[in-house]
This record gives sequence, C-alpha cells and structure tokens, in this order.
Amino acid sequence: MHRTFYPADRPPLTVQSGRGWHYTSLAALSSIASSQELWATSWRATNDRTEVHHGLEALSQAWNHYGQENSLADRTRQLLDEAGPFGSYADSFEHVNILCAARERDSPYQWNAYAAGPEGVAIGLNLGTELVTDVDDRPRRHNDAELFGMQWLKVIYTDRQKHMAAARFVAEMDTSIREGAPMEVSDFRALNLLTALNFKHPAFRHEKEARCVCLSDGVELQAMPANLQKTIVPWKGLPVRATPPTAERLPLPIVEVIASPWATEATVEDITRCLADAGMATVPVARSELPFR
Repeated sequence: MHRTFYPADRPPLTVQSGRGWHYTSLAALSSIASSQELWATSWRATNDRTEVHHGLEALSQAWNHYGQENSLADRTRQLLDEAGPFGSYADSFEHVNILCAARERDSPYQWNAYAAGPEGVAIGLNLGTELVTDVDDRPRRHNDAELFGMQWLKVIYTDRQKHMAAARFVAEMDTSIREGAPMEVSDFRALNLLTALNFKHPAFRHEKEARCVCLSDGVELQAMPANLQKTIVPWKGLPVRATPPTAERLPLPIVEVIASPWATEATVEDITRCLADAGMATVPVARSELPFR
C-alpha cells in the first residue's frame, strides 16, 4: 500500500516486523476471531493517567529547545502559533484510540495485569501487517473531516530515547516544512500527537509496548459493516461517508494464541474450538510456560 513519507515515519518510531501480544480474555478472543475486528481503546480510558500529556510535554520541550538553537521556517513558526498549546492537541480530535500489544511473549506482568485467571489469552499479532480500513496513513479528508493513522508505533520509555526521538522529529519536521511539504494545522497537530503517543512514563517500561493509533477529526464513527470492509479495522467503526469498495476481507494477522498460566485443558480446547469456528484452525495454540499457581 502507499505510504506517505512523513517525518514521523522513521525507526525507532515505527514497527514494521516482529510480533506483538495482545493480552485479553477468551470471551474477547471469541469476539475478535468471529468478527475479524480489533477494537482500540480511547486514550482517556487507559490505565496511565499521564497518557498523551507525558509525550506532548516532551515534544513541547523539544520544539522550544530547537527554536532557541535554530531559526525555524516561517511556515513552521506559523503552524506552531496556530496549533495552540501542546496540551490541547488531543482535544482537536474527536477520537484518539489506541490498540496495544506487548513485545514480550508470555509476560508475567501482562498476564497479571490484563489476562489473569484460567480464561486469559495472549493473541500473537504479526506487526508487519498494517492495520488499516479504507484509510491509509495519509490524512484523508471529506470536507472538514479527517482521519489519521495507522502504523504500529514503538513505545519508548527512557528519557534519553525520548530526547533523541523528539529532537530528530522536530528537526525533520521543520526541514520538511521548509522544503515545501504541504502541511495544514490539523496535519501538524496530528503528526505531533502521533509522535507523542510513542512516549510513555518510565514506570510502564516493563510493558515493552507497541501500539496502533487512530485519530479522527470531525468524523462521525459507526459500527463497521462486516461485509464491506476489505481489510481489518483497528478502531471503533468507519466514517459514515467513507464507504469502502466491496472486496474480500483479509484475515486478522493472528499468528499464535497462548493460553494463560492458569488455563485448564477444557480452556485450551475452548480456545482451539473458538479459532476453528472462525475459520482460523491453522493458528497454533500454546500454553504459557510460566509456573504460576
């Protein structure tokens, strides 16, 4: 698929290979497998009360430092002024939704935090498969409505990594704008916000997270018609006016499912049956190797 080359689209900010593990319940797996949908969570509902704000603060500091050391392009300075306070960027979008996956297979923390009990599962996802609807990672407009996404982003936790990533993003953004890249205020806010969502408080570093993010502005979302979408949907619904062409739908990139450390034989059988009923009988089911009681 086409990928627009934005300053945000660079390692280590994007993940384009490997596996991620979405820890959840057997009931959720059944819903995901049968609907072939992965639903993201609003940033306001995550367990990190500094979500978004922590990253935006890091970017605000990076922009201030870069502006003091360098002469910003006139258009960059104009965009910074028009975009308003960094802390308000998320409020410019009606929906900021996040789909999380841990980079660690069979993680003790993830089991305890997100999939405890005999019916917990870890869904292994191929991070080399992008999660898109009819919207690629360019802004897509309908009158004043916009959607932004979707890439797997690598979350970084250390101050040094954040400083380096933010400094590079800011410098490349200013250079890109100086060289004439088209950039509206909504684009500017979105790219900064997407980058900010790479940064989390170091207290969460054990999660080793990758995440997929969707931003939408002025777009009314609705439940996705299951017989219309040709790829998978990582957030809640489609824009009302964006109707994708009818096409065969690609399967979710589930490469393995792990049963929790507390799973019974009956639970493992239920997981296997759930996948088979969804036409995913070839997906292997493994048991956790952790010796939890």
